[in-house]
Parts: sequence; C-alpha cells; structure tokens
Amino acid sequence: MDLNQKMNKHKLLLDFWGYKSFRPLQEEIIDQILEKKDVLALLPTGGGKSICYQLPALVLDGLCIVVSPLIALMKDQVDLLREKNIPTEMINSSLAKKDIDRILDNCIYGKIKLLYISPERIQSPLFRERFKKMNINFIAIDEAHCISQWGYDFRPSYLKIVSLRELKPQVPFMALTASATKKVILDIQEKLSFSKRNVIKQSFKRKNIHYKVITCESKITVLKKIIQKECTIIYVRSRKNAEKISNELNQNGLLSNYYHAGLSNEKRSTIQAAWLNNKFPIIVSTNAFGMGIDKSDVRTVIHYDLPESMESFYQESGRAGRDGNSSYSILLRSDGDEEKLIDRIQSSFPPIKILQNVMQQFCNMHQIPLGFFEQTSFEVDFDVISSKLKLPKKVVFYAFKVLIDEGYLSNTTEGVFTSFISFNANIVEIDQFILKNQQYEQLINMIMRSYHFSLNQKTTISERLMAKRLNTRIENVHSQLEALDRFEILSYEKSSSAFKVRFESPRVNISKIVLSKKTIQNQINRIELAKAMINYVLNFNTCRNQFMLSYFDENKTSPCHNCDNCEIVTQKKLNPNKIIERAVIMTLTYEHKDAKTIHDEFENIINKKELTKVIKNLMEKNTIKMENNKLVLN
Repeated sequence: MDLNQKMNKHKLLLDFWGYKSFRPLQEEIIDQILEKKDVLALLPTGGGKSICYQLPALVLDGLCIVVSPLIALMKDQVDLLREKNIPTEMINSSLAKKDIDRILDNCIYGKIKLLYISPERIQSPLFRERFKKMNINFIAIDEAHCISQWGYDFRPSYLKIVSLRELKPQVPFMALTASATKKVILDIQEKLSFSKRNVIKQSFKRKNIHYKVITCESKITVLKKIIQKECTIIYVRSRKNAEKISNELNQNGLLSNYYHAGLSNEKRSTIQAAWLNNKFPIIVSTNAFGMGIDKSDVRTVIHYDLPESMESFYQESGRAGRDGNSSYSILLRSDGDEEKLIDRIQSSFPPIKILQNVMQQFCNMHQIPLGFFEQTSFEVDFDVISSKLKLPKKVVFYAFKVLIDEGYLSNTTEGVFTSFISFNANIVEIDQFILKNQQYEQLINMIMRSYHFSLNQKTTISERLMAKRLNTRIENVHSQLEALDRFEILSYEKSSSAFKVRFESPRVNISKIVLSKKTIQNQINRIELAKAMINYVLNFNTCRNQFMLSYFDENKTSPCHNCDNCEIVTQKKLNPNKIIERAVIMTLTYEHKDAKTIHDEFENIINKKELTKVIKNLMEKNTIKMENNKLVLN
C-alpha cells in the first residue's frame, strides 16, 4: 500500500461518511485488501462492516463486486451509496434482460465502483462472460457465514462464489460476517480457497447490553408490562403474530407497526423509513427485518419466540445499543418452547416420501414428462398441491425448498407470490351485504368455509383453489375479490407474481429423488445449533455474556455483571434467601403465576422445599397473596 492510498482512505472516510476516524479494526481490514490479501472480517452487528469494502472500492482503480444474500439489503445499501454520489449498481431477478445487459456494460466501460449481485447470479453465463472483461479490484462476500453448512444460515448458492477465482485468479476476496464459531471461520476460508488463512476478529462482547430471559405463562401479558415507549424491536416467528402483537400494543397505547416478508416491497420500505425517522418507536417483525439497518438508538430488542441459533440471537440482539448507551436484550420463554423449536426445525426437512409425492403431483399438474429439460418456468400453487396430497401448506413449501436446495429445481420467482385477504366487516354486516348482493354469496361462503374467519386478521389465499371449488375461471375470482375490496367487506392484496420453478436437470422418475449427505448433515447441524440456543435459555447459573462468548470461542472472559444471572449470583453471596425473595417478587411483577410455574422457573437455583418456605414467608408478610389459584403481589 502506497502513501497516497493511506492518505486517500482517511480523506474518503471524512468526505463520504463524515467520520474523522475508523471504528475498531476497520482500517486493519481495509489495509488487507489494499495489499491484495484475502481476508475474513468478523465484526459484531453495528461494527461497520459495509465501510470495510465500500471505502477500498473507492481507493482502488476498477470495480468491486459485492455478493449479498437479500434483495432488500442490497437495495438499502445501493440507495445509501447513490445518495453519496458513489456510482453503484445492483442486479436482481426483478430486472429485465435488457436492463441487466446495460448494467453489465456500464461495469465494463463506465465508471461504476460497486456492483451488488446475489450468489445465484454468479452461475449466469451472461454474467460470467461480462465478468471476464471487467476490471475487478476485489470481491466482497457479505454474510459470509452462509457459505458454511456448519453455520446457522447455510445457502448452497454461496458455494459457487469460489468459481470466480477460475476466471480471475489474482483478485482477492473479502469475506464479512457478524458471528461465526471457530469451525465456521475455518470453513469459510476453505470454501473460498483463501491463499493463506487471514482472520481479523473483534471480540463479541457487548458491554452495554443487559441480557435477560423471562419465563412467562402469558407472553403478551409480560410484553405489555416490560415494554417502554422507546425505540424497540420485537422479533417473532410468524407474520400472523407480528400483526396480532402490533395491533394489541396499539390498543394499549404503545405506538407500533409490523414488518414481514409477506408485505409488498413498497409497504416494507414505507414502514422501515417511518420507523427509522421515529414516526413510531416499536416495530414487531419476523427476522426479515434488521439486516443492514443502521439505527443507533434502539434501546431494547425483545425475542418473543426462541431464535433458531445463538448466531441469529446474537446478531438480532446486537441491533440494540449501537450508540454505546445502556440497552437490553430480553428473551421471553414459556414451557414447551424448547420442544417447539426442535419440532419446527425438523418439520422444515420433510421425509423423502413427501418430497417424491410433491414432485409427482407438481409434474402431473403441468403434464411434465420424464426427461423434460427446458428453460421453462412452471407455477407452483401450494394450496392446490397441499389439498390434493392432504398435507399442510407449510410442508409443501418446505418440500419445494429442499428440492431447490438439492438441485432438482431452481426458483425463478419475481416479486411477492402470495395473495392476502382480511375481513373488514363483522358477521352481521356481511350477512346484510349478502342480502343486497347475492352474486357474492357463493364466494364469501366458500372463503369462510376454507379459511378461518377473523376480523382484521390477514390470511393467505389461493385464487386458483377458490376458482376450482367454485367451478369458475380464476379471472372471475380476482374481479369478485376486487369488488369486495371496493365495498370494504374485505381487504384484498393480490400477489404481484406466482411462485415459479424450473428444472435444473432432466426430470427424473420420483424414485430417483434422494437426499444428499449435505442436506442430511444440514438438518443435524441446525438441530445442534438449536440445542445450543436452548442451553442458553435454560442456563440460570452462568453469566449470559460468558455463556455466549464461550460459544464463539472466547473463553477467557469475566462475568458481565449486567445480565439477570449475574444479578442473582452477586446477590446470592450476600443473602441467599433475600435474593430469592426479590426474584419471586420480580417474576410476579410481570404476571400472576401459580406455584408450580414458579417452582419450575427456580428449580435450577433453589430446591423446591426452600422455595416453598420463601413463598410462605412472603405470604405471611403480606408481600404476596393467593388469588384465583395464582400468586399475585399485594
């Protein structure tokens, strides 16, 4: 690295990002690329990973290719760079071929500095041909843990990235992630064919975050009590829960909105922008929200459901307190949550017989013969297939996901592929409407028979399945649903696209469909990752920060003195009975509980006999009382 480059990087940091100095390790990571070395950068959420590749892309001549897993994440980054007048492009599946062609030409002959692509794009013959002609300075791989099947978010398409080395062997790679175990760190470097191992890693410890696990009988009751009118992210597993919880919070005077992948791109962008601009403090979201979001004043991150891994928990929790001020990561758990988590993971890997039946049904619907292999996309209607096979729609969806991961099919979907309805009118109003508009009676009755009726509750629908049951054309269903929307009987959000797939190899007999060792190992790995998360939740003795850091191979650490376990351990040394009393009082401030729940909650801290004495003493002092078979505070 020459002197001009050294001076230039500091000037660019100030001119484009407004910072006078780099955050910890940013400059060291940048210098590795300026010296044309492969480097793996591990920076915690909020550590400033994007500058590590965006800035050297400006220092060096030529173009930086950025491989990123999410279109939404790419779009956010591209928009921010363009606002800084940094010439940036992105290619995704929503673009027409002529637009992709134009962008690739600009990358060869224009002054583009960064090109964002998905890992799937790397296999495109058009991209590979143009890539050979580009002046590439380096390749950045964001969310690099996705390349390792030992990690929590394995994406088979990431394994293709290394093939770019064959086309340009001298171009260095920068891999970036927020969380990875030692095993994943080694795997990333191996899968990307690093010429030499080179890891720059920041400690995973976040001193300003207070970690806490609360055992609940009713999570929504506890949530309403602990939440403050301050910047908060609440993570949930389902889209339905995101909407339901947001509605309940709003009814309790806690201004919030929900965010999930089922919303249109436009609506997601509007909600995200409003939250970033403090139009409302609380956002309830699936894990579709948060990647690449740079909001420094998030005070609390609440996990309403158990995350699938320590890595995802750490990343999501790390969105709190980026300004360095005291912040909270709170996880709510109820009895049975741990078993549900394991069941949820196992259900995402359907048995081979189901995969075969789903593929057979799909081929029958489209009359696809054995040996068929053309670049033709076919629509997948999950409702029709699940109805025919008498399987839950979720199982059919996961079956297609596995078939895609195994390479039998590829996903060619563009846009939102699910349609939604929600009733705005109650039953009485609907009956009155039908009396005056009998042409809609059949459709409304069929919807109520086929889908659970709930006022203002959004439900996914299949217009094709509706048409089949009504023995009519799908166009008639569309027009009637649109009319009911205009009458405000229901809200109808029509999908912008269908879920489509095409064959990646000649269609085989279903008996030839098998699971690879890779997929079987992936299932085993995901269950192991979930068990580590469960151990964190059920750990009531060790400092939570120490537990987490040990998971990420940082073993020589001291207790944080900030988490719930540290508080108990510290106070236990002073007066064991007093601390248990305080813990019982604290747990009852969130909700009323029966004695068994409290015994279960404290079984790892104090034996049942001693806890019973503590509860009895508190009742004798009138601190707590029994009411409707529940212990409550006086």
